[in-house]
Amino acid sequence: MKKKIVLIVSVVVAAIIILIIAIPTEKDRVKKDIKSLKSAVESENNAETLKFLDEEYKDKYNIDYKEFTALINDFFRQFDSIKVVMSGLKVTIDSIDKQKNVFAQCSLGLKVFAKYGGDRVLIFGGVIKPTPIRAYLRKTDTQYKIYYTEY
Repeated sequence: MKKKIVLIVSVVVAAIIILIIAIPTEKDRVKKDIKSLKSAVESENNAETLKFLDEEYKDKYNIDYKEFTALINDFFRQFDSIKVVMSGLKVTIDSIDKQKNVFAQCSLGLKVFAKYGGDRVLIFGGVIKPTPIRAYLRKTDTQYKIYYTEY
């Protein structure tokens, strides 16, 4: 009888641990979406890249969604073999409002390399040190979208 109880308790504890590890947190979801955005940019998938940009996007230089979309289109047209290097990705969940909207921010270092006219060039970021970026995100039904950036 004692062996059965110990076995049942062990199975329940193991199941709880597996569930805790397997169920992603909001921070994990933000990181996953940032990495998916990186993949979309590297594969030069314009539609997939824009899925991660909120239509109310604005940055500290007052570039809005329409202007940023045009910049992305031009970027993909001009450059090939894009490689994004991210470092120091840190995510924080800022708040959850009354409508259950989740707001988050992430900071990271960023370098972007690409081929231009056959040469590999540094498009964004420092030669020695990546440029620090801070992105503010809002969760939609399916993913997080960037609505403001500082760089």
